[in-house]
Amino acid sequence: ERRFLDLLVAEHRRPPSDSQQLIEAAGSRPDFLYRAERVAVFIDGPIHDQPDQQQTDAQATARLEDAGYEVIRFHYAADWRALLDAHSDVFGADGATG
Repeated sequence: ERRFLDLLVAEHRRPPSDSQQLIEAAGSRPDFLYRAERVAVFIDGPIHDQPDQQQTDAQATARLEDAGYEVIRFHYAADWRALLDAHSDVFGADGATG
């Protein structure tokens, strides 16, 4: 999670509004929340490669989507800059602060 926050700062991206905020309607606690955009962010480490954890993650994603949230997952091996760019409506463009 620190890596995510450090990357946002380094690229002058928009920070999350909350961290570890329980979304009661979905019974889920994303790593980060962009409240105004209704986006839940998860930082997925190696444990998330395990089939049982993938099933748990899929269920959490479905509950959040049913509650009206977009879910973005940052897998530890993914290109995080590409994910930030793909969701610039949430994180802002590289170099933008607002």
